[in-house]
Amino acid sequence: NNTTIQQLNNYYLNRSHHAQLISNLAAMNVSAQLYDFIFAARSNDKEDNALIKATSDAGNVYFGLAFELLKETPPGYEDPKKANDIKYLDRTKWRVVVKGDVTTFYVGVNPLATFPALSSASRGLGFLSLKADCDGAFRRLPLLVRYKNAFYPSYAFRAICGYLDVPPERIVVKPGRTITMKDAKRPGAEAGHDIVIPIDRYGNMVINFIGPWERMKHYNFADVLRASEDQDEMEMWKEELSGKIIVISEVSTGALDVGPVPTDTNFPLSALHANVMHTILTESFLRELSESEMLLIELSLLLIILMLSIRFSSTPFSLGSFAVVGGYVGLAAFSFFYANLIFNIVRPLLIITFAIISIVVYRYIKEEKERNFIRATFGRYLSNEVVEKLLGSPEGLKMSGEIREVTFLVSDLRGFTSLSSRLSPHEVISIFNRYLERMVEIIAHYRGTVDEIQGDGILVFFGAPLAGNDDQKRAIACAIEMQNAMEKLNLEQQQLNLPELSMGIGINSGEVVVGNIGSEKRAKYGAIGTPINTAFRIESHTIGGQILISPSTYEKVRSLVQVHGTMEVQFKGIDQPVTLYDVSGMGGEYKLALLTKTTESFTSLKPPLPITCFLLEGKMVSKTGILGYIMRLSESSAEVSLEGQVEIHSNLKILLSLKATPGLSEVYAKVVSLDQSNSTSSKVSVRLEFTWLPENVKTFFDNKRSE
Repeated sequence: NNTTIQQLNNYYLNRSHHAQLISNLAAMNVSAQLYDFIFAARSNDKEDNALIKATSDAGNVYFGLAFELLKETPPGYEDPKKANDIKYLDRTKWRVVVKGDVTTFYVGVNPLATFPALSSASRGLGFLSLKADCDGAFRRLPLLVRYKNAFYPSYAFRAICGYLDVPPERIVVKPGRTITMKDAKRPGAEAGHDIVIPIDRYGNMVINFIGPWERMKHYNFADVLRASEDQDEMEMWKEELSGKIIVISEVSTGALDVGPVPTDTNFPLSALHANVMHTILTESFLRELSESEMLLIELSLLLIILMLSIRFSSTPFSLGSFAVVGGYVGLAAFSFFYANLIFNIVRPLLIITFAIISIVVYRYIKEEKERNFIRATFGRYLSNEVVEKLLGSPEGLKMSGEIREVTFLVSDLRGFTSLSSRLSPHEVISIFNRYLERMVEIIAHYRGTVDEIQGDGILVFFGAPLAGNDDQKRAIACAIEMQNAMEKLNLEQQQLNLPELSMGIGINSGEVVVGNIGSEKRAKYGAIGTPINTAFRIESHTIGGQILISPSTYEKVRSLVQVHGTMEVQFKGIDQPVTLYDVSGMGGEYKLALLTKTTESFTSLKPPLPITCFLLEGKMVSKTGILGYIMRLSESSAEVSLEGQVEIHSNLKILLSLKATPGLSEVYAKVVSLDQSNSTSSKVSVRLEFTWLPENVKTFFDNKRSE
């Protein structure tokens, strides 16, 4: 891996390195060493001889060979390999017990093997070749291939047969059904048992993956290589690796042996062989349903859909169809997780789709018209400058990208997603449209460009497509006026008997690539670069009514902007903490001040209110809760005693005690201050700012404060 390359200061390891590693692993008493390499030709005699000797002395090293895997031998095919290579392959072929027609098994052509002297010194060879599924993913592996009227085992299967002491004559093949390893016996075991592996007609075994790459144990090549320099370290490694099966492969940056698997999009394929061995050793085999079994299921699904279409009108039919799809997917998931059965998902769902397409055509056309209307509607949210420059002429659609410093404003409504689930669709759209109309009007006044409306958030550019020398000032002034406009908007909400809204805003400046993204038929003026992501991260640290700006923005306006204070936050991927500035006003020509909240008074709760807090990381909620008590309460804040540690600026999901508060919903809050004066206590006192309070919880809190 990259660590080994850095430690050895050499991207290309010589064969003496491999020889030393083999010797070290042998001294550590590993059960088997599987090299995911093909040493096809001799190199330096001294290094080759060292590698051959180490391999011979170890007695448990397996090397790879490769075939081009085909369904049948091409007409007139002649093997181009040298006579010595073919002669050695003849010595390594397997004669297994076959019960059935194996002509459907893959045929290997164009073999490439480890050079003969090293192959002879090894415990054996196995083919490394893989076949991806039609979607490009690797889910299965052929255990045996045919070559010149004999069988050759896969790299993993050969090693496992050696590990379990199963010679070829005790392997029984039933094509399209099973491969049985007779009397398989683990090292040191007195008695063995048969291991029955389900296969398809090509000899493939479906791999039951342990999980993503991170779930597997990995060791640095350099660490094991250098262990022989210290006897104590050798003993430590021996204790760690003794009895294990070791796979040696390259996973450094730039390694080509990667591909998609069910658990990862870029999975080192050497680990696929490890998963094959794990599946066989644990006998956790997956079985795919046969064609006849799937056909029966598909006919049943089609019959159900046809009955629903006859019985119900459009809406109930759609709901029923979704229920059928969900039920089938649920059945497939249950069978996979609890019975190791694999249902075909795609084909039945395609059948269901084609069965209902005639009924949903009208709805599709109607929805397409609505989508076109939405596209036209959102065109109103672009500033006139962008519309004129990008859409006003054909030339505007041909603008190439350019690097430009842009200031990004990101706003987001606090708790709007939860609020939406509690209101009717009409109320949600009405509230959001009123909010959006106010905000877009202010943004246009400060010559900002609404790039995207993402859910309940807005992304705004200042400085593109037309740059100015006051982009940062306009962005901050715009943010202040947007926040101040929320007060009037909330008064209207109260008059309509609707809940109040609160908004957080983050601002960042930096160089990005801007230009038209798309084609002449469908184009969008946009930006690409890290500063956009940083702006979203900054916004995620705000509470309702707050504006946070980055150092890059602050430095441009430090003589004009007023701030309440600063906070240090740690962004993922950035080593040093970043200072964020809490904006309170803007001087100069703007003379704007953020409307201040009335000082809130806290009420002590007697007895304190028990709660359970869960840390929020993006959309993920921690599984372990932290118990605590609300000690004092104000309209939008709380002082809480927690029986566990949290970090400043953490986002929390809070569940009120069901016994004390039956039927109440969860609450969301941000940690705004910590009292760590008593470092010896496991308890910590924190100040929370509520970012979302459902109406029933708000009423409950008001009652508690008035008691």
